[in-house]
Amino acid sequence: MEERIEFFAKHKNWFVVKKLKIDENVEDIEIARLLLSIDETVSKKFLEYLPFDMKKLEEIADTIYKKKKGRISEEEIAEVLKKLKSPAISRKLNEITTSKEGKEILKIILTNMILERLGFETRVPSKLLEKYMEKSYEG
Repeated sequence: MEERIEFFAKHKNWFVVKKLKIDENVEDIEIARLLLSIDETVSKKFLEYLPFDMKKLEEIADTIYKKKKGRISEEEIAEVLKKLKSPAISRKLNEITTSKEGKEILKIILTNMILERLGFETRVPSKLLEKYMEKSYEG
């Protein structure tokens, strides 16, 4: 049986196809690139299908930290993370859902939002992997 990775999605106006036929000439990094591309696609789309008010979650994120230009100090980072983990934020999440599991999902998404606003990458960007591949696999 032929080895391959195929990802197909079609729902309403959303349609995506990503596939790779794998043979002896395909390197693992190429497989990683495709899987990362699928992960990026799914991660972005995933949020749209959640039954939560994501605009409200963005508003909660704004009360914790709004992205600004320039360097942020370690003290500011500590304060932002302290605010993120505060009971006040947990209470605000009750405005979106009262489900324990729902709040846990929202906390994870909110944590990623805040970390990204602080300048921490929470996922490997596909463009970075592309650059790595270009420089490491030239020739």
